Amino acid sequence: MARTGINLGNSQFQVGARLKKSALVLALCLAFSATSADAATKKPTPTPTAKASVKASPKATVKPKPTAKPTSKATSKPTVKSTAPTTAKPTASAEPTVSAKPKPKPKPKPKPRKKIRLTPSPKPKWPPVDFEFESGIYAKVPTSKELVSVISAKTNLASQVKACSEFVCGAVQVAAETGCVWWEVNSQVLSKEGVILGDLRTISTPSAVKEIKTILLISPEPIETLEYISNIEVICHQDPRPEGASAATYTKVVE
Repeated sequence: MARTGINLGNSQFQVGARLKKSALVLALCLAFSATSADAATKKPTPTPTAKASVKASPKATVKPKPTAKPTSKATSKPTVKSTAPTTAKPTASAEPTVSAKPKPKPKPKPKPRKKIRLTPSPKPKWPPVDFEFESGIYAKVPTSKELVSVISAKTNLASQVKACSEFVCGAVQVAAETGCVWWEVNSQVLSKEGVILGDLRTISTPSAVKEIKTILLISPEPIETLEYISNIEVICHQDPRPEGASAATYTKVVE
């Protein structure tokens, strides 16, 4: 049975997330109208007065002669003027006017799209930087930033990482110069005080020559405080994977 192993330190990985009206304008308008009335008055004209004259003579008989004749003439005559209302006659032009239609603007020609050339992603450097090395095997516990970058690019890891919001998880990156038929990762789950809670055995799929592979270590131990995974041992197998081997086996330590 061909196998090569390498031991690493601590790995702690937990996932969490948290997430994080208008003005009314009113205007009122009022309109007022006024009416005016004109009144006309008339002045009465005075009537003339009558005078009588009497003459005395030395004769015994006196004959009075009326001399006064009253005369009365009306001088004021009212004048009435009537004005007939004028009506406006509509004027019609002899020839109808025709407005000129605006000429349609020419549609702008679409600009030619720039061709985008896709360049293949660069191959990872070899040997990988900051990896532990032993007998052609490379291993490393990734940082949180590195792990997030890898998970966002690999859909299979994104689906697996959901479990890490409830259970204690870890991660390790591995590579081999000759490639591996299957990977075996042995680790331990520890409490925040460093007490071993259980042993975890994780089996992963093959990797190609000089391929960097990320393996998630998911335990069934629920997250309570600051539990973590440590004492990681990585083994590269060159023989076929045993039939019926479970992807993850957890053995809880009896107190």
